[in-house]
Amino acid sequence: MKPLRTLIYIVPALAVGCAGTSSTTAGDRAAAPAENDCVRTSLVTDWDSLDERNLIVYESRRRPYHVELTRACFGLDFSTMVAFYDRGNDGRICGYGLDRVIVDRTIPESCSVAAVDELTDEQAEELKQRAETARSRR
Repeated sequence: MKPLRTLIYIVPALAVGCAGTSSTTAGDRAAAPAENDCVRTSLVTDWDSLDERNLIVYESRRRPYHVELTRACFGLDFSTMVAFYDRGNDGRICGYGLDRVIVDRTIPESCSVAAVDELTDEQAEELKQRAETARSRR
């Protein structure tokens, strides 16, 4: 389990330097406001990396959301800390609006969010199992 206080402290430090960056690689999924859910950053309590392009983010009360990035974000599947950059400054990470996930490394990596979808607990477990199976086949 990743410590929440680490997540909170890293957000202000990293988000300032990312305001001017943009992704040059389009995602496989067309992200439209009507098709996406949003995660409220103030309620994020935990996260699990599925691979370098997908993660499950948990809001309070363990509500899971699948966050898909527009491209692989190097180190996401090994990182112990991530931050969320809310481009719209509305307190939410959505699959549109240029929101980003920032992976803590020596040189932080910033990756655009392509989609956010709320999951059931069963769907979250299924995604985790698929990711584990894919890792074991490598």
